[in-house]
Amino acid sequence: MKRNLTLLFLLLLLFETGTAQVIRYRLSTNSGMFLSEVGKKEIAPPEVTSHPESRNFTPSFKPGVELEVIAPFSRTFEMGIQFGYNNYAGYTPSAPLYNFFLSRYNPMREIKPYPHEALVYDTHILKIMGTARWYFYSFNRDLNFFMNYFGGAAFTGTDFTFHDPVNSVQIYKVGVLYARGTKSSDLPKAFGLTGGAGLGATYRLSDRFDVYFDATASVIHSDLVNGVPNYNYVAGDTPRMEPTNALAATLQASIGVIYSAIPDKRMNKNNITRSSSLNRNNFVKRKAKSTFNKRKRR
Repeated sequence: MKRNLTLLFLLLLLFETGTAQVIRYRLSTNSGMFLSEVGKKEIAPPEVTSHPESRNFTPSFKPGVELEVIAPFSRTFEMGIQFGYNNYAGYTPSAPLYNFFLSRYNPMREIKPYPHEALVYDTHILKIMGTARWYFYSFNRDLNFFMNYFGGAAFTGTDFTFHDPVNSVQIYKVGVLYARGTKSSDLPKAFGLTGGAGLGATYRLSDRFDVYFDATASVIHSDLVNGVPNYNYVAGDTPRMEPTNALAATLQASIGVIYSAIPDKRMNKNNITRSSSLNRNNFVKRKAKSTFNKRKRR
């Protein structure tokens, strides 16, 4: 996959050179949190109740990174492609009761089906998304506000285990309670679609550089964002746990820098950057051309 991303990036650079259009590059750091799973809750066994000392996970904020290649189409609208890495993490002193603990995939089911010790999850998500940005308000020539829309593919990997490594390695000898798409597992990252929207602003430093900030909300079609896979209880002659997927809601904030690669102005009469949307003297103005020349009367 890394080879394909590199090839795509090189093609975009070639496109810029061949067309002599303005191309903008954004590099940002991000941090976010898992909110909840959207939709129906897991169907739990009727005789099972949650442990009275259980606590929901508290988010632990860890950094991620984003690279976006942007093509402006007008002074108020631009589109791009974004490659991102997100790290969502959480901690609980005693986990809520998940159906996962009652499934055959719980490595502790024969020893201690429901752990009371502190647990953590550490989720890593790679994203490839299309983006669209509408600049709806310019406070002045430097500060511009926008709405951000995005959607694409997400590849989710996670480790879900005890907070204290002693519990994992020496006491229960399970390594991790669940893992996928990480060094602790041979399984690949789980694929799912993702999309969302948000608000943000850019602040002009120069014709080529802007400071960038946004806050976004998104959903990811994956039940692994909180580290724990989902299962539904199915009644019958042989009651069982069946895997089910879910939508995970997340929040994220990003801050970074945009670089505008402006080609030779003599080659292009339609150079557009948000840095100079209100300062048109920095660009070559279009000259009206008549279809014929009028002769002056003597």
